[in-house]
Amino acid sequence: MKSSLDTYLGWETPRHHRGCQRPAWDVGIRTEDDIMRSGGRMGEIVKHDCCDECCSHGSLFEQIVVRIVCHSCGAAQVISGEKTEYTGLSTTSTQRLGYGLKPRQAAGLLLWPAEPWLSIGRANDAEPHDFVVTHPKVKAVTKDVIVGQITQGRGQHGGVVWTALAVPAPEGPYGYGQLIRWAHANDGRGRGGNALRTVTAAARWIGARMAEVETPS
Repeated sequence: MKSSLDTYLGWETPRHHRGCQRPAWDVGIRTEDDIMRSGGRMGEIVKHDCCDECCSHGSLFEQIVVRIVCHSCGAAQVISGEKTEYTGLSTTSTQRLGYGLKPRQAAGLLLWPAEPWLSIGRANDAEPHDFVVTHPKVKAVTKDVIVGQITQGRGQHGGVVWTALAVPAPEGPYGYGQLIRWAHANDGRGRGGNALRTVTAAARWIGARMAEVETPS
């Protein structure tokens, strides 16, 4: 993950066929061993050119296959990929991902838990997530309802601070490389605003920046 926004934006949902009467997905995961690389025949040793000088799998590899099927409309997807030291299948929970947890309310906004950018030691932290911030009364996080994001950081002496970005702006100066760019930023340490020592303080700062934009001059 690059930022808390990646927890919610950029994901695609499989599509049912038009007119599906009972849309529901049957999801299965399978690991297949000893898959032969293309160009080989059963029992034949194939030369394997690999950019990894320490490659250990040679001409055979393990493959992860995910099968997604709707028994009502017949829509189906099969997703497969090579299982390596760095890719494959991991089992976790919504408590670690953030996605799937209920949002909290603060400063008149909704704060949606997200996978933390600074994740070391966060699992048992009092605040284990970063947050995507939206307008209130929304049911799901979409790009058009997002007003800010909150990320845990460290102050000059190593203490926890919360950095905040607010007011989406296509040509904004903040948020390089992210899915949304921003007009305002607070590093949590006092520059650009008051120090943000709590998540609530960061939410209030975002709310104040939004009020400046939404209040007629």
